[in-house]
Amino acid sequence: MKSPAGLLLSAIELDRASAIPLYRQLYLQIRKQILSGKMQGGVRLPSTRTLSKELALSRITILNAFDQLIAEGFLASRTGAGTYVGDEWESRGIADEEQHQPPRLSDLSQSMLSLRSSHFRGVSYADWDPATPTSFLPSHSTYDAFPLAVWRRLMNRHLLKPTKAMLGYGELQGLQALRTAIAEYVFDARGIDCSAEQVVIVSGAQQAFNLLGMLLLNPQDSMWMEDPGHIAARIALQAQGAQVVPLRIDEQGIDIRQGLAECPDARLVFTTPSRQHPLGVTMSYARRQALIDWAAQYQSWIIEDDCDSEFRYSGRLLPALYAMDRMARVIYVGTFSKVLFPSLRLGYVILPQALIEPFCTLRAVMDRSPPTLLQATTADFMREGHFLGHIRRMRTLYQARQQALLEQLQQQLGGFFNITPVEAGMHLIAWLPPTLDDDAIARELARHNIHTYALSDYCLEHVLPPALLIGFAGTPEGQAQERVAALARALSKMGYLQAT
Repeated sequence: MKSPAGLLLSAIELDRASAIPLYRQLYLQIRKQILSGKMQGGVRLPSTRTLSKELALSRITILNAFDQLIAEGFLASRTGAGTYVGDEWESRGIADEEQHQPPRLSDLSQSMLSLRSSHFRGVSYADWDPATPTSFLPSHSTYDAFPLAVWRRLMNRHLLKPTKAMLGYGELQGLQALRTAIAEYVFDARGIDCSAEQVVIVSGAQQAFNLLGMLLLNPQDSMWMEDPGHIAARIALQAQGAQVVPLRIDEQGIDIRQGLAECPDARLVFTTPSRQHPLGVTMSYARRQALIDWAAQYQSWIIEDDCDSEFRYSGRLLPALYAMDRMARVIYVGTFSKVLFPSLRLGYVILPQALIEPFCTLRAVMDRSPPTLLQATTADFMREGHFLGHIRRMRTLYQARQQALLEQLQQQLGGFFNITPVEAGMHLIAWLPPTLDDDAIARELARHNIHTYALSDYCLEHVLPPALLIGFAGTPEGQAQERVAALARALSKMGYLQAT
């Protein structure tokens, strides 16, 4: 016979001020100990009199807990012999963590874990906290300038008088009002002539990449990818089994001649033509036309991510690649994450007519559309003119922040970084001396609470000189000097700067 469980039960703690009845608390704690293996099958429990005295509980309370555990098979009552842990828990013990077998996962899941560990080494989601004093992460925008009062008023408009449609599952393609507002916006801002029926609302650009990968790619299909290029999009498409053909970036954008020489029949290409991510190059008109001609000839697809296109500080932006396409081969992806705020989790895909039905069918299997309330609020925000006004204010604000940060970087670190202003986007590229390892520097900076990304993280063939991506959108003008000084101190402690 196994030893009594009195010592184990003495560890039970009851909260007499809790709204949960005492018998229920006792039941839950005994059940937890059995499930965790701390109380094994065959162990005899102390008598109800003993427990009543030790736990200062009435016997009725203890009997109620025992009755529930017996009914569920956790305990067994033996006439004249007491109460025992059920026999089915006989072999359950406290397993050694080191002996746990890894979970059995699908090939898709295993490949995604492998890709993530390869490209997001050492990156913690805590690093994305906007309150981090010395964060230069490229995707950090500013949240203190967002018109919350306007947003709250628009949201309350729907909350105060919720309709059946507002509280229901929502339309599969997304709220009609938002899709109409997006179609009108991209026509004015990006030259895209599409109908609301071609717009599908998704939960951010990342969901769009995953759905498009599932829609367009079979395992082992080849795809062109900018190198350096968009990490999250690459991983989403590789997870579908795609074989990536990395193409160089020059002053005109993606090198199409290299793609034609190495893999002319690629299934699709992922590109960021308006502001190449991360280098910031704008794809030339000739390259855009050549890309469309290639896709039409080989019946391939072009996924256009209009990355940070809203934030252009000088020069005129070329129309979107989608706007130039007369062969219906371009799929346009946009998001509100940076222009509004990331937790909104709203993005959109503009599809050629032939892809609307298959994309929506796939989407119906995967999930529903994002929360209707947020879609309705965003639609009102756009329709009533707040969206364009907010973009104009952010352009002015980010341009001033870039200038302030650039001045401090050149003043304090001009001998270490080679850095120039950018015409669009939210980050600068700080080129390092060619003998240095940007990945090692970024990792070591993180240990000094200075957060940025290495350019090599975005590369597949690491053919570029080392550099760091320095985000400026999240650094107020008045804090530029302080933050760059913190960066300089860290680099000095790391031995990269001469002490002054």
